Amino acid sequence: MNKNRKIIYLAGFVFSLSLALISYINSSFISSFIDEKLVGTIYALASFVSIFALLLIPKIFRRIGAYKFLLWAIGLNALSILLFSLSKNALNAIVFFILIFTFNILIYSSLDELLKISSRDSATGKIRGSYLTFCNLAWIIAQLAFGTILGGFSLRMIYLVSFVMMLLFFVISHSYLSDIRDPKYDQTTTKKYILEFFRNKNLFRAYGISFLLQFFYAWMVIYTPIYLSIHLGFSWKEIGIIFAIMLLPFIILDIPLGKFSDKIGERKMLMFGFTIASLATLSLFFIQIHAVWIWALLLFITRIGAANIEVMSEAYFFKHIKPEEEQFIQVYRSSSPVAYILGPLLAFVVFIFIPSFNLIYTILGIIMLFGVYLSSTIKKSDI
Repeated sequence: MNKNRKIIYLAGFVFSLSLALISYINSSFISSFIDEKLVGTIYALASFVSIFALLLIPKIFRRIGAYKFLLWAIGLNALSILLFSLSKNALNAIVFFILIFTFNILIYSSLDELLKISSRDSATGKIRGSYLTFCNLAWIIAQLAFGTILGGFSLRMIYLVSFVMMLLFFVISHSYLSDIRDPKYDQTTTKKYILEFFRNKNLFRAYGISFLLQFFYAWMVIYTPIYLSIHLGFSWKEIGIIFAIMLLPFIILDIPLGKFSDKIGERKMLMFGFTIASLATLSLFFIQIHAVWIWALLLFITRIGAANIEVMSEAYFFKHIKPEEEQFIQVYRSSSPVAYILGPLLAFVVFIFIPSFNLIYTILGIIMLFGVYLSSTIKKSDI
């Protein structure tokens, strides 16, 4: 079990490296084909497709298992990344982006299931914290690469590097994860397990917390690169440095926070995380200057809050499910595509009535404050 976890950590690292190389440039690449304020609608469309795909995973797991499905998803994702990089028109770019977005979520869910099978409930926080640390380390390395080497390359070349990383991810998964045995998955209908999920107060609350975090990520991932590059004139090398510094809290805090959650629970740390993320995000509205260190510092502080929320929400959720309840993982992971639907749609409405691009930070900061209240509803008996 310990060996399998280490391999999953490595697989998660390589997958995250491939994902991190392109996540912050996707919106800019798509905006080369369509208007920048319409980019969010493409994310929303991709999210609709992802939700339907997530609902199919339990049936696929019961039929072929998590390992085989993971290999198929990796292979198809690698092909989609390659074709996306070669796109010459808007239609091709949109179709292949939707496929990449969907397969990334499915791969993430598959790794979740394999890690849950290989984990002990008593160490859930520590295990999830360690896994997230490896994944987030890849994000920092990717942004450092932008700030030093890759920032001078074309966006299409970055996608080719991501494609190679995805192939390496396939080789690792194919070679070392085949011995993980699937549990006897629950036989249940889609409607039944969705209703069961949301009737459970702990799972419902975990979903709400995760949704707020994913909403935060959605706006940050889609609009911050556009704002920094187009509106404030930062180069991609400068953005790479800013984002590398921004992501450091995920490396510094994830493991300590995971251990902390196993000892004292998640309530207070979630409240702290949402407060920090909210206040720091609100402050971004007032920063309209080209200064790398100021943006790096403020975004760093937002991620101190996000790191707290991420680890605590993951630990809280996975403590309340069993390995055979893989269908609940798919519902939980749908919080990301749902956020990527509602987030861009809300932003689109905001841009119609208030053209000021940076106002999104004020609205996002206010939305994150709701997480403080939601976290406060957790009781000792819930942990």
